[in-house]
Amino acid sequence: MRYDNPFPGMNPYLERRDNWPDFHNDLVAQLRAHLGPQLPDHYRIGLEQRVEVEEPFGPPAELALMVPDVLVTDLDPAHQRRRMSGAADPARAKPAPDGGAVRVRMPYEVKVNWLRVTATPNREVVTIIEVLSPTNKIAGDGRRRYIRKREAILSAGVNLVEIDLLRNWAPMPLETPPPASDYRILVCRAWQRPDALLYPFHVQDAIPQFPLPLLPDDAEPEVDLGPIIDGMHHTARYNLVAGYDAPPPAPEFPPETQAWIAEQVAALLPQPAASRL
Repeated sequence: MRYDNPFPGMNPYLERRDNWPDFHNDLVAQLRAHLGPQLPDHYRIGLEQRVEVEEPFGPPAELALMVPDVLVTDLDPAHQRRRMSGAADPARAKPAPDGGAVRVRMPYEVKVNWLRVTATPNREVVTIIEVLSPTNKIAGDGRRRYIRKREAILSAGVNLVEIDLLRNWAPMPLETPPPASDYRILVCRAWQRPDALLYPFHVQDAIPQFPLPLLPDDAEPEVDLGPIIDGMHHTARYNLVAGYDAPPPAPEFPPETQAWIAEQVAALLPQPAASRL
């Protein structure tokens, strides 16, 4: 079976919720491996991780997600243990008439990788590299937290590279309205803010190369995501789990783009057995 990336740049099937976490964190790790050898000797690129809270059914309307540090309750400890373990409470052992099984909203924790470029000997933070995740883009508390972090980075005089490979949800805010595009890469040099560089591109396009900003007197390595993502297709064999027999995840592409996508993945679909005479 072929494991090539069937697209010239970003593979939209990797945006599926079951594919994205593996792709996201591996991309950050591969980006570190790609950039490390290119950095001047006094730089280090660190792989960092944070925990974000994701709501698997989407953000509830008009509901602010809050995670308390301490859960205060007036239930006695034995009662709490019975509730959490599923042990039956004799007072509530009988189900209500006509009761049916349902699912409740359960936020869950997602580990998200990102990159920090520092300069020695003072370990000065020079550049932050973020590959956006759904928790950063979905309207709600997670998006607000990320935007606050983004503003703090820029206010602190740190360079920011923001890679958005998710078509769904609104792009991150800019003072200049961004052109319509499937994907985008933002490069903010600290000494040029509020001016920045935006690299928009579509699913039919190769991913544009972009510079990694460092301190003003240092040469900036060129970042080429295309070969990195192509190599990941072979390592992780995404074609086995991509789901090419269905359209890519939302949002829906225009009909002409969807027809083009179908052409790209046609060779990777199981071929019907030849009819017997």
